[in-house]
Amino acid sequence: MTYTTISIKDKTKKDLKNLLSTYNAKSMDELLKLLIIEAKKKKIDDFGIEFQKKLKEKNLSLEDIIKSGEEIRAKILKEESKK
Repeated sequence: MTYTTISIKDKTKKDLKNLLSTYNAKSMDELLKLLIIEAKKKKIDDFGIEFQKKLKEKNLSLEDIIKSGEEIRAKILKEESKK
């Protein structure tokens, strides 16, 4: 395992130490892993919200998207079976 040292401002260090207890993390490494996971989950959630918004704008449902995918797969399989 390699260790890396980073320079941060005192306020950032204080904020991280506060988060350490908030998240009940045992180390800064564990805290950073938790924060990274949280950020990734937020990104996925934001994508889902935006996707639903775009579907609504186009008057589509998730079922419509799934159905169109099934039709495309069926067409591809049909073309493949002709070869």
